[in-house]
Amino acid sequence: MKFCFIDSEVFISNRELIAPLEALGEVSVYDGIPETVDDAVRRAGDADVILFSLMQFTNEILDRLPKLKILQFIGTGVWNFVDVKYAEAKGILVQKIEGYGSNAVAEFAVTTAMALSRHLTQADRIMKTEKWTIDGLCGFEIARSTIGVIGTGNIGSLVAKKFISLGARVLACDIYENEELKKDYGVEYGSMEEVFSHSDIVTLHMKATPENERCIGKSLFQVMKPGALLVNVARAELINSKDLYDSLRHGNLGGVAIDVYNREPPGAEEYDFISEYNVIATPHIGYYTQDAAYKSVIMAVNTVIQSLKNI
Repeated sequence: MKFCFIDSEVFISNRELIAPLEALGEVSVYDGIPETVDDAVRRAGDADVILFSLMQFTNEILDRLPKLKILQFIGTGVWNFVDVKYAEAKGILVQKIEGYGSNAVAEFAVTTAMALSRHLTQADRIMKTEKWTIDGLCGFEIARSTIGVIGTGNIGSLVAKKFISLGARVLACDIYENEELKKDYGVEYGSMEEVFSHSDIVTLHMKATPENERCIGKSLFQVMKPGALLVNVARAELINSKDLYDSLRHGNLGGVAIDVYNREPPGAEEYDFISEYNVIATPHIGYYTQDAAYKSVIMAVNTVIQSLKNI
């Protein structure tokens, strides 16, 4: 049995994490995204199982890996990295993991929201030009602000609790209302339009599905408070990108923090948007902490081993 970590060496803090796979066969480990299809195929070789976290598995790559039995994503949104139906039609079992980085992402959402509200990145840029001014840097406090949380699953519920602990009022929108949040934390649920129109900061934590793709667009941006902020550490597919850009440049949006993109790495249009003064952009690192990386590898390895028992 051959296993390949095709792009995730950076996650493996010590070899003990992959020892269970080494007990079953040969394990190869690589770091960084392969630069070409040929490079990806070379790394994969004749592996039975590939574990990955960063690269896009195109159908061409899958076609050139005839021995592949399991494709294990070291993350949650695997459908954004591989055509799952195509892979499964070729007899490849595609798997993901859940919950390994919920707190990491929740903390990151709160961190970026606070950075936006206090203009931290703008202030940093000003200082690095050796200027001394507070013009345009007056922010607002989280305490007594209204925070809109779209999606209150594992991550969204943590985000809501963290903001409440900072003294914020939290409005939420989800198909399934979290009774604990309502009863114990005073979270109020409403429609998407109600949340967007009343919030000082909206933070997204929905899963992307064919049903909600590009569901956040012009009609919601138009009802936001002037100067309101948006944080997206969920999925880029939730937002109509053109409407987002227009609202930031000419509409109500006062700032945006994004950690996810329509393509990763982003395309030219997204890089153009990222360059805007009131945008905080990060290279999909919301989940990326030592604790979360450690847990993700353990969970991925365990998921693979369990699946091999059923093959």
